[in-house]
Amino acid sequence: MRKPLTTFFAILVLTSIFWNCQQEKIISETEFEQAVFYEIFPSILDSIYDDRRKSPPPPPPSPEFFDKYGSIDEAIEAYKKTDVYIQAIKDYKRKKDSLNRDTASIYLAISDSITRFDREDMYELVKHFKNQNIVLDSKNIELDNGFKIDLTRLKANNKKFKFKYQSEFPKGREFWRTKYDFYIGAKIGFSRILFDKNKSYGVLNAGFGMGILNGSGFRVFIRKNDQGKWIIDKIIDTWIS
Repeated sequence: MRKPLTTFFAILVLTSIFWNCQQEKIISETEFEQAVFYEIFPSILDSIYDDRRKSPPPPPPSPEFFDKYGSIDEAIEAYKKTDVYIQAIKDYKRKKDSLNRDTASIYLAISDSITRFDREDMYELVKHFKNQNIVLDSKNIELDNGFKIDLTRLKANNKKFKFKYQSEFPKGREFWRTKYDFYIGAKIGFSRILFDKNKSYGVLNAGFGMGILNGSGFRVFIRKNDQGKWIIDKIIDTWIS
């Protein structure tokens, strides 16, 4: 009885070691993805954020204005000489200067969790970095998993930015119709990062909303530079509303 019992305990110990190693691998891969996300987040925010309050004056207000001229370019040039446009530009410059000097916080509503990436991202990642001949670790790609964003780990180059979870706000269109005691700059959401097998290249998606039917989607390609830092390689528009 002693020998079978010894063998049983040996197998039990080996199984436990194997299971712990597998768990550590899963945890380390998740932590790696999160570390990259928090590292690249400030650069992505700088690239996609647009303060709608600083938008320049709109073009001529009515189709009748365009009908007076032979081309759109002529109409726009004529409109720029009108008193209406000149006053609008003055007001715009004053407002923009005031906003630049304003120290009030700009709140961004961040999706509570990172969502799954799309299967299309697999093809786009390989296609975008085709000159690098990257390979995907298809056996370890899990489309359904995500993770909760830790607001305390989000950093921004713009010191005015503050972050709140989207779950703290009303849902749907009521988000934009509700009056707040602070300025909401945007709603932003992200997908998981899909990496190549060597973890040197990646892609993720971002959604940026500034109002009802006023938003954009982006596919963000990232790579590790020679210093081992993650940087944006290119951002491509994917949708607009």
